[in-house]
Amino acid sequence: MRCVVVGAGAWGLPAAAELAGRGHEVLLLDRHGVAGPLSSSSGPTRLWRLTHPDRPRVRLARRSVEAMERLARAGGSEIVLRRGLLWRDDATLDAVVDALAAEDVPHEVVEPGDVGRFFPGLRPDGRAAVWQADAGPVLAAGSMATQERLLRAAGGRVEIGADVVEVLTTTTGPVVVCADGRRFAGDVVVLAPGPGAAALLATLGVEVALRPSLEQVVHVGGPGDDTDHLPCLFEGPREGEPALYAMPTPGRGYKIGLDRAVRDLGPGDDDRTPDAALTAEILERVRRDLPVLTPVARDAQACSWTTSPDGRFVVDTLPGGVVVACGDSGEGFKFSALMGLVLADLAEGRSPDADVAAFSLARLDGLAPVTTHVLGR
Repeated sequence: MRCVVVGAGAWGLPAAAELAGRGHEVLLLDRHGVAGPLSSSSGPTRLWRLTHPDRPRVRLARRSVEAMERLARAGGSEIVLRRGLLWRDDATLDAVVDALAAEDVPHEVVEPGDVGRFFPGLRPDGRAAVWQADAGPVLAAGSMATQERLLRAAGGRVEIGADVVEVLTTTTGPVVVCADGRRFAGDVVVLAPGPGAAALLATLGVEVALRPSLEQVVHVGGPGDDTDHLPCLFEGPREGEPALYAMPTPGRGYKIGLDRAVRDLGPGDDDRTPDAALTAEILERVRRDLPVLTPVARDAQACSWTTSPDGRFVVDTLPGGVVVACGDSGEGFKFSALMGLVLADLAEGRSPDADVAAFSLARLDGLAPVTTHVLGR
């Protein structure tokens, strides 16, 4: 089967590698390259966790950990680290506890004054939390490098500089059209184009209210800080402050992001300059709430996100031999290795299981674009 995969990011690259490994003829297209600086998949780490406020994502996250561990064995390099996660958010705490309990995931509800037992020095703020040990950094750069090696070893081809602007469905199969006029035909097309998803889906007559935006993270810590072994942290929004998410990046510092966009991202916006005011705001949160860290920025990075109207990702098939994966809302790497398997199955014509089917396009009918961030939903 001829497979054209659009997008060499956290979902497109694993799908291409899996399809090539199954013996298919695979062409992977991307404008910027694998995990390039303008992509959504650049950077050394991402957060994986079993902690979610709904059961389907808890189950998918479990399957994803197994897939990442298989990937690590196949590539001979570590992909996931376990550091645990403290989740402190009034809006979702009950749902998180219920979902974890229903799926028999070990966890501990933490009283407001006891949070420092799980995260050293964390300032109590009156909110209870939940601790779950199965969480930590995904070594994202290593994961992408392993997937690319597997793709090339299986005979897959990569075409960099392909600016895909249209997808056509014809009687002989789908065709991908590039801005320079090149066309690539396949028996199936897998669309995982990140911020470009809404525009490409529109060429197929599918309107989805996705919101591309630019997000920023900062690596924090002084030379003497032992950041590598700190747990991960999610703090829900409170009293006008945005949510905060954080994880250790080995050898680089403690990675922290606020759940607020630098700006919405439009076509042709290639500026990835970090926002100094946002960096200062993150350091002030560190100074106030995380005294175990020296409030010094080691580096800052901005990258693109794409958020769906309900804050959950989209995986589906369309008529004419098209598979779509988009709107991963910062969750791409958590499910990266698993989505390679899922998207390859869909490309081969298999029906999705119930957990995957819960993330189809149909649920978004009539929903408006998201205007506030929804990390943690």
